Amino acid sequence: METTRTAMLSVTAAALLLTAACGSGDKGIGEAAKDDAAMPAGSEPAEVSFYLNSMPQAVFDAIAEKAKSKFPNYTLRSVPNTNAGGPSFDVMITSGNVPDIIVTRGVAELEKRGLSYDANDLIKKTKFDLSRIEPALLEQMKNDAGGKLTGLPMSSSVRALHYNKDLFDQFGIPYPKDGMTWDDVYETAKRMTRLEGGVQYRGYVERWMDTFFAFNPYGETYLSLTEDKAAVNTDGWRKVIENFKRFYTIPGLKFDAKTINKEQDWREFIKGLGAMTVFTSRNFMDWKFQWDIVSLPTYKDKPGVAGPADSTNLYLTASSKNKEAAFQVAAWIVSDEMQAYLASDFGQFPVVKGEEVRKQFLKNDPLYKGKNVNAFLYNKVTTVTPGRKPGLTVADGSTPFMKELEKMILEDKDVNSTQRAAEEAVNKAITAQKLK
Repeated sequence: METTRTAMLSVTAAALLLTAACGSGDKGIGEAAKDDAAMPAGSEPAEVSFYLNSMPQAVFDAIAEKAKSKFPNYTLRSVPNTNAGGPSFDVMITSGNVPDIIVTRGVAELEKRGLSYDANDLIKKTKFDLSRIEPALLEQMKNDAGGKLTGLPMSSSVRALHYNKDLFDQFGIPYPKDGMTWDDVYETAKRMTRLEGGVQYRGYVERWMDTFFAFNPYGETYLSLTEDKAAVNTDGWRKVIENFKRFYTIPGLKFDAKTINKEQDWREFIKGLGAMTVFTSRNFMDWKFQWDIVSLPTYKDKPGVAGPADSTNLYLTASSKNKEAAFQVAAWIVSDEMQAYLASDFGQFPVVKGEEVRKQFLKNDPLYKGKNVNAFLYNKVTTVTPGRKPGLTVADGSTPFMKELEKMILEDKDVNSTQRAAEEAVNKAITAQKLK
């Protein structure tokens, strides 16, 4: 689903770091959990359905299993997304089978279809304690929905720089370290980019969209927040584009229409031919080399700032016939107890502020055993992207933007002309969407 912010996770199916605030951190997990869901479990039987737009089936299955004892009168049911053979939003609307909760990363498409629901009355009725939740996530949700709180955040995106220790050892170059800037990483990438024995090694490989653009720390967006026009020809975007370009114009690197594909580039890391990357996927982490992680690189004029708040959210739907039951379940999922469980066993970074809960992140994950997991906690998030003015056209700005950046690399275009071309392309996308 496309919004003004494109999202992907880096550790889980979803990826930004939150400030390590205190809140309920002084309580133990079990003690804090008593206050998490003020509404008691309902006595009447009810079915609560989830549309898994941004939730792995395995995570839902684990939640549903634990819900059997917490909510014995409720049945949790999942509906797969289109990639898993499930229905689209429009098909669900037409058939009258819209789930009670939609798990996804942005509310724009739900707002456009009238699916979102203002949960504030339920929050007040149940006396749900919003102060437990990371404020930046709640603020971002409200910004996206014109001030409404349309549900609760479930997990936050966090990212770190993964690096191939074997390659660094092979080339005799020191490992990356926490606190590096993009300038530092670029200098390291230049040293690690080389042709040896007929094999081209890349100092840095990436799934470009997320690290450089969607999660930029300047709060830049593809679409204007106040008008139906592009917003990509700005000084902030210039910094981001220039940073991106230099990593793909390091001497020795060559790209064509096939190899410039973001997936093709990133897979070089999987094959052991890339030294560093931020984007990772649990489906492709059976790496045959030694690796570790350090903190996400930051811009020198944004020290310690990872990027804008971003989360996977539990959105209540306006058409739900079981809104109270759905909110009960959502509130329970963001209880300290469940947040700690999802963090330790499924790599879902907690949305609550409790320090004890955050310490559970990846605790039971054998993949990250012995790794520098604290790297995910190194930076903070301070930038919250403002919401767009209500009524503006919802259009895909990222795709035309990225096409122009690919041309920049393939045709050796300068940043100025690339920004102008991207602006024109995004404006055309907005116009095309208006005509639909």
